Formats: sequence, C-alpha cells, structure tokens
Amino acid sequence: TMSEPMNFKSVCYDAEPASGGGSKSLNRNDFIYGEVEGDGACFFHSVAWILTMEGPNQVKKNETLKQTENRRNKLAKKLRRDCVNWLEKNLDFIIPQLGRTIRDEIQDEVDSELRSENNKKYRTINQYFGYMMKSKSWAGQIEIYGLSHELGRSIRVFIEQKGKYKSSGLGYMLGSNPDIMDDIHLFHNSGTRGSNEHHFDGLFPKELAKELEKEKIKESTKESTKESTKENKSKRTNKRKRTNKRKNKRKRTMRR
Repeated sequence: TMSEPMNFKSVCYDAEPASGGGSKSLNRNDFIYGEVEGDGACFFHSVAWILTMEGPNQVKKNETLKQTENRRNKLAKKLRRDCVNWLEKNLDFIIPQLGRTIRDEIQDEVDSELRSENNKKYRTINQYFGYMMKSKSWAGQIEIYGLSHELGRSIRVFIEQKGKYKSSGLGYMLGSNPDIMDDIHLFHNSGTRGSNEHHFDGLFPKELAKELEKEKIKESTKESTKESTKENKSKRTNKRKRTNKRKNKRKRTMRR
C-alpha cells in the first residue's frame, strides 16, 4: 500500500480509560483483519470496511466482490463528507479530554502547515476543510474526533507489539468504558513494520462476527418459515377453490 503520513497533532491518548481507550492491549486472534487500499483515504476505507461487516451496510446476499468494493468506496466518500461537515458545524465543540475546541485543533494544524517548508496545502481553517474534502487527503486525529461524533461511536486505534494490539495514542472515546461490540477498532502500522509508512486498516471483533452470523441464520430461518407458511396457505386456498369448483359443477349437473 502507499504510505500515508499521519498528523499526530493533539493526540488523544487512549491508554487510560478516563482519557480515551480502556484496555491497553487486545489479543490479535480476537479480531478479523481488514486490509484496505492505501490511496490517501485509508482511514475512511477502514471504517467503511467495518460498517459493511455489520448492520444495514452489511454485505448483501449474492453480491459480487466488485459490487461490495464499489459500495464500500461510495460509503468511504460519504464518511469523508459527513466527517468534514460535522467539523465545520462544530468548530466551538470542546473536546473533553483536552479542554480545547475543534477550532483550536485545526488552527494548530494550519499553523504547523504554514511553518513547513513544503508547498502549503492550506493557510486557513476554511482551506483546511476544502483540502480534507479531496478524495486522497490524509486523515488524522482531528478527523477521528469528527467521525466518532458523526457516527456516535468510539474509535480506538492500535499498533502491534509482541503479538498483541496495543493502544497507538490515536483514538477517541465518547464514554469512559470501551465496548468491544460497539467501538470501531482500527490498526495503524506506525513504527511496527520497520518502515516510515503510515496506514490504517480495519479490525473487526470475531465475537461480534459470530453474533451477526447467528442473527443472519435466525433471520434466514424466520424468512424460510414465513415463505413456507405463505406457500402452504396458497396451496390450501387453491385446494379450496378446486373443491368448490367441483361442487359447483356437480350442482349444475344435478339441475339438468
């Protein structure tokens, strides 16, 4: 995948429950790993991958891999728009763990960009929003704040150390306690693969996958029972119609 530099500004550490992430480590074997494209939008692709593993966005029956990928790409683009729109509308929102506003965080990022020797991607907060709307603009901690609130779910980000997933320092908790069945879990490869590449991938709890599979089987059985009942009812109705038809035919014959 392509490298994706991350803006580690105003990191919201999630190693302690009170500030944002609950458990300091998780077992790798407890998660399904979802690798996504490194095209500059891997953060949004990763969240889209997770959302298509569950709920109304779940992979549909008889859907081809290409159709699923196209749907995920559309969802990733929508997540980006929704995230930036939330940030624009909530500039004065105070981030509880930091006591700073979204405006403060973005202004810090703008100031950092102005100090850099590279070509300036943005010089104002409004230009920052315009930049973040572009399909290949890298997302960071600021966008984690926005998307977490937009979705109403905590976003926890992990790196790999000694065969376990450990808190990366990125992430945002909406409450004080982690919820493995509801939180969004992401993997970030910073400093874990011996390179300078920075990239997000999705992590999906196997426990949740099992629960969703049970629900799917239950729903499928329910639907089959419903169809069977409907079919039997139709057969009974047709049988009554044939019986009535024979009775009426006999009556007409007797009258003659």
